[in-house]
Amino acid sequence: MKRSLLKTSILALSVFSAELAFTHAQAKQPNIIYINTDDWGIGKVPSLEMDPASQSIIKTPNLDKLKADGMTFTNAYAGNAVCGPSRCTLLTGKHPGNAAWRANRKTLPSSVWPIDTPMLGEVARQAGYKTAAFGKLCHGGTSTPEEITATGWDYWMGFLGHIDCRDYYSSYIWENGKKITLPANAPELLKGTSTLEKPKGSGVVGMGKGTFIEELYADKICEFMTENKEEPFFIYFASVVPHGGPPGGMRVPDLLDYKDNPKLTKYEKLYCALLTWHDRSLGKIRAKLDELGIADNTIIIWTSDNGDENSYYRRTKTFDGNGPFRAMKRSLYEGGIRAPMIAVWPDKIKPGSSSALITTQVDVIPTVAEAGGNHVTKEMDGISIFPTLAGEPNKQTNRDYIYFEFYETGRQQSVRMGKWKGYRRDGLKGKTELYNLDTDIGETKDLAAEHPDIVKKIEEIMAKEHTSHPIWKLPGLDK
Repeated sequence: MKRSLLKTSILALSVFSAELAFTHAQAKQPNIIYINTDDWGIGKVPSLEMDPASQSIIKTPNLDKLKADGMTFTNAYAGNAVCGPSRCTLLTGKHPGNAAWRANRKTLPSSVWPIDTPMLGEVARQAGYKTAAFGKLCHGGTSTPEEITATGWDYWMGFLGHIDCRDYYSSYIWENGKKITLPANAPELLKGTSTLEKPKGSGVVGMGKGTFIEELYADKICEFMTENKEEPFFIYFASVVPHGGPPGGMRVPDLLDYKDNPKLTKYEKLYCALLTWHDRSLGKIRAKLDELGIADNTIIIWTSDNGDENSYYRRTKTFDGNGPFRAMKRSLYEGGIRAPMIAVWPDKIKPGSSSALITTQVDVIPTVAEAGGNHVTKEMDGISIFPTLAGEPNKQTNRDYIYFEFYETGRQQSVRMGKWKGYRRDGLKGKTELYNLDTDIGETKDLAAEHPDIVKKIEEIMAKEHTSHPIWKLPGLDK
């Protein structure tokens, strides 16, 4: 009898242990890959159906599949209206009214940098992740190798500033604080290739040789995932695609199917090819996740750092980079800050779904913290969107409004409060415009005169969320 009871107890304990192990496996901390592209306008994501011309010309099959497999966020915003301030918001978790960078500048005084709260890599590490970062890794204008290493990355590869990273065939790159040469990209070996800045020469637009840095990042990401497949990892991939400009301009290994398209200029062919080459990087990363057997426990988020910039292909009308939204990069109208955002997490996120949750890049830090079982702290200005990613929108914290300010072009401020959007130039003394985004997504009809009570509330938010900045003494912005 006693032996029978003992057997029963052991069996029950075994079943309990198995159930506990199963529950633990189900609750396993997810890997996160956050892909932040550079100036990729929402209208240039074919699968989002914002611009018929983009749909018919730009080819991004892996991005299309990402959307089909996951969730599209229809109210997603970047961190700010231009790269430096936007990335500062992302990396520090501070909204633009509190962030150190609110315009692109080369230096920051010691009074505002470095910040004294954990940055993205540190938060991810504290949440139990092995961390890695690739690409455009500066917090604003230019960072030192020590600054990048000190902000929580176990491994990193990329560039220190937002200028040097633009060469897709740079002769050097930084890896874990050390500057290393890329022998295949020696200038004498690549002589004669064509860029936007130097279209003359041999007439060869594609490279066909050298180390294409966008591909290098994808390969290194796959290596990092392979080496760390047994433990949770967080990867920040700050791709420079499709940013152009000096020092290197837009150069690609091959023009792909765009080469013989008679409707495209040479610059448009280069631009479109860059988008498709990045799409191939995305496909390579997803294929490696499948190969390693960890795709089901990996969240992928793909987005952009601000609205569209079309000067890299000479501002033609071939594409409508911002779809129905007003203005573009450098503006706090919707076209400058609305961002494409797609997330995939198999078995958690319903394929082909969408979310109207209003979210910005200030939400990344709290989301990563919660994904690792840590609390969202008072130092974090954003909210965690982890419940939405985990298929539990009923547990999602919502917000009353989001706030932006940007200094470079007119000292702009904006507030999104539900369907209402307030915008003004010239800081706290400027005239506030008001738009109903439910009925006027293009911000064409100013309703401020009809709703003074809403304007007053928005102006109170603008005053509350703006904190004085020690760098620029700009008339009209500070009280």
